[in-house]
Amino acid sequence: MSYLESIKQHAGAQKRVEIIFSQALEEDFIQLFKEKKVAARYTKMRGVMGAGYSNPRLGDAIWPQLNMMYIIYCDEEDCKTIVSIVEQLREQYIGEGIACFVSESTEV
Repeated sequence: MSYLESIKQHAGAQKRVEIIFSQALEEDFIQLFKEKKVAARYTKMRGVMGAGYSNPRLGDAIWPQLNMMYIIYCDEEDCKTIVSIVEQLREQYIGEGIACFVSESTEV
């Protein structure tokens, strides 16, 4: 299938899932994504800084850690699976600060 055919096939309403988490947890996310066969296509941003409900991650001398951010576009079923992965890792790593946001999106 060509690139343009692939875009047309996946055009339309989708879910947008944004996950922000400590870079120390990336291997856990990747492993669970592979096991559950979700998030094969994503956008990944390294060195994400911010302050939420856990310790700040600012990449400086005081708060040296950094976050990762994944943006995933998927259907409703995959979205539910991804959210369950987030919930599982939140329980496993209490206090690490894992943020997850789901919104509607449209591929044109």
